[in-house]
Amino acid sequence: MKEKLTNNLGLKALSVALAIFAWFMVVDVVNPLVESSVEVPIEIINEDILRKANLTYEVVGKKTVTVTYESRTRDRYRITSGDFYAYADLANLYDVTGSIPVTVEINSREIRGMIEGTPVAKPGVVRIQTEELQRKKFDVVPHISGEVEEGYAIGDAQIRPQQVYVTGPVSVVGQISSVGVEIDMTGANADLSGDAKVALYDANGNQQPDLMSEVSLSRSEVQYQVGVLRVKTLGLDFQIAGEVAEGYRFTGVDSDIKSVQVEGLKSVLASVSTLVVPGELLNIEGATSDVTVEVDLAELLPDNISMTRDAVTTAAITLRVEPLEQRIVTFATNGLQLTGASDEFDYEFQEERASVRIRGLKEDLDSLGPGAITCRIDVTGLGEGPASVELQADLPEGFERVGTDRVQIYITRKGAAGPGETEESTEEEESGTAEEAMEP
Repeated sequence: MKEKLTNNLGLKALSVALAIFAWFMVVDVVNPLVESSVEVPIEIINEDILRKANLTYEVVGKKTVTVTYESRTRDRYRITSGDFYAYADLANLYDVTGSIPVTVEINSREIRGMIEGTPVAKPGVVRIQTEELQRKKFDVVPHISGEVEEGYAIGDAQIRPQQVYVTGPVSVVGQISSVGVEIDMTGANADLSGDAKVALYDANGNQQPDLMSEVSLSRSEVQYQVGVLRVKTLGLDFQIAGEVAEGYRFTGVDSDIKSVQVEGLKSVLASVSTLVVPGELLNIEGATSDVTVEVDLAELLPDNISMTRDAVTTAAITLRVEPLEQRIVTFATNGLQLTGASDEFDYEFQEERASVRIRGLKEDLDSLGPGAITCRIDVTGLGEGPASVELQADLPEGFERVGTDRVQIYITRKGAAGPGETEESTEEEESGTAEEAMEP
């Protein structure tokens, strides 16, 4: 057998080649019919029929059909899928099953002449699923990103038009929570404007680009303008109204907010340096304890100035009110200053000590040093004899005098007898002194 297969190998190969050549010659002469098939996309026509009924549709399954046809062998290579047109007319929709017959046409007369019989589409129908059509209005929301240049803040954004209509299947429109545009403000130091493409967002604020092909928009782009404002820090100026009750003192203001950042036009901010909290909001009339109020600082801003986006606008302000205490301070009379004393008289204090009653805050009283108060008596115009003079005290700031003792003094003319002395005893003393002075 091996010898039969290997012997005369060249003749056998020649025989095969001659057979193939002969087959091609027969085919070329006879040009027989052959069956072929191509995949052709289906076009849905007369969509207005559903649109007028406020319906839309979706093709179920494949959106192509297999077109089978017969042609002569020599023409087979000249026919492509583009030579066929397959369509389904919504006017022929069978509502029960949602099926529409598929019709296949040949695009050119030349190709039509090469095809024997009628092309057949498999499957012969296309199925669609209808759904109610919804048209919904959305406000266009600006989604601003990026940081403007330091010293500036993002102002209001204006969108034109402010609204767009989205039309599509109810199930698709229901997935859309908002419509907006993306605006990048990175490095901006002046108003920014331009055109931006409209995007669809879900309830979490995520873009849904896949839905764009399933709906139609009344506008695909909108115009935007975003203001860029100057930023300035304003300190709070507290204006206090009223007087605390007797025996109490207003000691200051505490606020959880000391300053605020505001934004506005440069020309407007130039004339503003502080934010005034007026007295009608900070009234301590008759107060005997701390007064706490909450103030909305945004309401106090002048026109055309506003808080920055992240600013805290409500301030908790406490007006401190503390009770006053009294202390008695005692002085040695020999250390008192005399005001208006005459060189003609001698002044003798009848008491060794005198006191003054002062009032002030406990903390201040505790820190009051011994030399902080200067006391004196005014003897201006007083003549010989006993006198009762009110003690006067110079107090540091923050203290007030409540009451003082009256100092008893005895005034004598120099060289005259003091209280309890006689002129004779005085003369004897002087005589004795003189005599002693005269002794060797």
